[in-house]
Amino acid sequence: MNETLVAPLSGYGMLALTLAIAGPVAGLVRAYLAYRTRLHEEREASRRTVARMAGLAGIAQSGGRVVRIVERDRDGQREVDLDGRAEVRRPSDREAA
Repeated sequence: MNETLVAPLSGYGMLALTLAIAGPVAGLVRAYLAYRTRLHEEREASRRTVARMAGLAGIAQSGGRVVRIVERDRDGQREVDLDGRAEVRRPSDREAA
């Protein structure tokens, strides 16, 4: 009985061991790549939002007009009014929360 425990794995045994190790490793690699992709997309969206808001604030300050921004994304909808004096007016407190 001790000889069977020490004996090298057969062809199918080695294949099963390889698949048992490769499966979880592939799952971990896939999860890491999905995490990195999601993180990169969120950073890029954040940078675009900051640049867009800076540009719209510049337009509102230079023209003396009211600029109304309505954004819809995964988090919901936001409405912000920027007037020429660089004041931010929100339509309702309920939407800000």
